[in-house]
Amino acid sequence: MEVKKSELFDRFTILLMKSRLDEAARKEATRYSNEIREILQQVEPHRLIILFACTCELMEANAKIWMLEAAIRKEFKNDSQANGQLELQEIGRRALAIREQNIIRTKAKHSIDDLFQEFPEPKFDHASAKG
Repeated sequence: MEVKKSELFDRFTILLMKSRLDEAARKEATRYSNEIREILQQVEPHRLIILFACTCELMEANAKIWMLEAAIRKEFKNDSQANGQLELQEIGRRALAIREQNIIRTKAKHSIDDLFQEFPEPKFDHASAKG
């Protein structure tokens, strides 16, 4: 089964971040970069700007999601006792921030799908499908 290009670019941006910390991710990112290079060679020059902008949006959204999730994990890892846990209001605020970034990410992936005339993955009754 062939992976959609939007999924490939999304995964690639995540692997680029992970590759700074993990050798296995670095190797996988190299494999993905070869696939990305082949795709880029087939894209008309005037569409490369759109693809570049979408990839930047994916990179930024994925980085922000990573930072938000890492902050939550760090706080719970460092605080195994009940006395300093995040308040529900703060957990909700962070969840909403992650959701907002996922909306941006989903829009960027849909734009890549449009660019390559691929069908976006439908999400029904899902917050990232709105907006």
